[in-house]
Amino acid sequence: MKGKIYANSMVIKILTVVSLGILGAVLMVTSVIVSLSKNTFVKTYGLSQEQVFLRIEDELNSYHEDLMKLYSEMNSSWNLKLYLQQEAPNPQIAFKNAYNADYDMKKAIPSSMDDINVLAVSKNGGSYLDREETITTPVEEIIESEEAKYAMENPESVQYVFKENGYTATTRNTSVVMAVKALKSPGSEVPYGVAYVTMKEKDFMGFYDYFASEYANFYLVDEHGIVVSSSDKESVRTQMVTEFSSTNTLLNINLPYYKCTAFGIINNEKALEQIYDTPTILIICVIIMMISCVVVFYFVHQTASPLSNLVEKMSNARKMKYNEHINLTGSREIEELSSTYNAMLDEMNGYIEEVMQIQKEKRKAEISALQMQINPHYIYNTLASIKWLIFQGDVEKSTKTLDAFIALLRNTISNMDEYITIDKEIQNLKNYVFINNTRYGDKVQVEYFVTYGCEDYTLPKMILQPFLENAFFHAFPGETKGNIKVMVRTLGGKLQIQIADDGVGMTGERLQELTSRTAKTEHYSGIGINNVDDRLKLMYGNAYGIQIDSRENEGTTVTVSLPAIKNTKNRK
Repeated sequence: MKGKIYANSMVIKILTVVSLGILGAVLMVTSVIVSLSKNTFVKTYGLSQEQVFLRIEDELNSYHEDLMKLYSEMNSSWNLKLYLQQEAPNPQIAFKNAYNADYDMKKAIPSSMDDINVLAVSKNGGSYLDREETITTPVEEIIESEEAKYAMENPESVQYVFKENGYTATTRNTSVVMAVKALKSPGSEVPYGVAYVTMKEKDFMGFYDYFASEYANFYLVDEHGIVVSSSDKESVRTQMVTEFSSTNTLLNINLPYYKCTAFGIINNEKALEQIYDTPTILIICVIIMMISCVVVFYFVHQTASPLSNLVEKMSNARKMKYNEHINLTGSREIEELSSTYNAMLDEMNGYIEEVMQIQKEKRKAEISALQMQINPHYIYNTLASIKWLIFQGDVEKSTKTLDAFIALLRNTISNMDEYITIDKEIQNLKNYVFINNTRYGDKVQVEYFVTYGCEDYTLPKMILQPFLENAFFHAFPGETKGNIKVMVRTLGGKLQIQIADDGVGMTGERLQELTSRTAKTEHYSGIGINNVDDRLKLMYGNAYGIQIDSRENEGTTVTVSLPAIKNTKNRK
């Protein structure tokens, strides 16, 4: 095709070098800029996040101090103790204690702490909850929990517990953070109960969620190295990873009140991606490359156009197109090259035509020789059979046999046409079978099935006879009776002919021996099966030929594939 550009052409090579040069320059400049700014960015961004981290520490410590004030108020409330002890002598006093306890608790809980619930339980089984909801866990089970026992044993300290569910209706199906401390009266060293300040974990995350982002994560890790709360949900309740990439910035603060350590991990590579818009840079590079390629292509194409035409014509020569001359205009060197190439084409074209004519005549002679390979023994035996019929006085059968033999010889020897129609080839096969039945009896019956419309398709002479002969004399040894079917049809645009018998079949070794042997048979023709296959492939190509399928004691099927070509001459 005119104007076609090949991958290894000079134009493509120049475009490739220019494009790679531009791309390399852009990538180098970008790399230098990123490298120079990376350290500055990491340092600046790390310092800003460190300030945020310190703010988280301050807020968590402030939350702890507010809780300590709340616990102090709860310890100072006699009304709360009286209500939890459940020792009122009558209902009126019990109601009064409940009212006063609730009043004290509302005063004690700061209005800013609206995302918590306060639960107090006593050893006597009493309980108080600052919200209008139910306690879903029995008080006895709460007072016997591990965190309650620890609070009783350490009444001066606050224990922070991270659990998968709380003790009330609104927290029983969600993760919570509990601050647990023992309750005791002023001047008393013996606790009378335990107070729980519970916050949902999603609310607790409010302390650090402004630090977390797609390139920064917060981890709160307990003294055993387990992540108890994190912006990375998949890491919660798992062991904290202690190995980090060199591209990450690690921040950490010890939180002694919580007996935890806070970690902040910043992925600097992801943070840099937010600053440097890599897709935009690549788009700009591509646009620059495309503009440069268009400019370079225009000038190079104008210069290399004559050479491109020469390459195109030379490619056609490889496709056996030796009659396409080149008329190039340009410099003297190009015109001389064009003239020399045209002269070479003329000489080559004449030489090839001469060689092809010689090969055609040679192939025709070889095919004619194959057609003439009639075994003399077959002729002698056939004539002897006819003589015996005449001697017996069977004039009719001897006449039919003689007519069949004459027709077979005429189509084999006298008719020098290279191709024959299916109709005539089937007639030759019928004559051949009739002669064999005369000589050897009717133990083998042959049937012919030709699909309508296939009669005028052509095939090379003497193609089918060797396979019918093979089936006749090798499929049914001794006096074995059998059947042979000759079937002709079109399939997939091809002419398919099958010769199938129900004889003894062959083993794989015997099939290999049959298709590869070169010795001539002692019957009508000396044409070997392998010769037939080679002949078809020589005439039509490797897509056509012979396929033999055989199973021992089941039979053999020979499939002949030919191009479906109609006879263009009038049938005689």
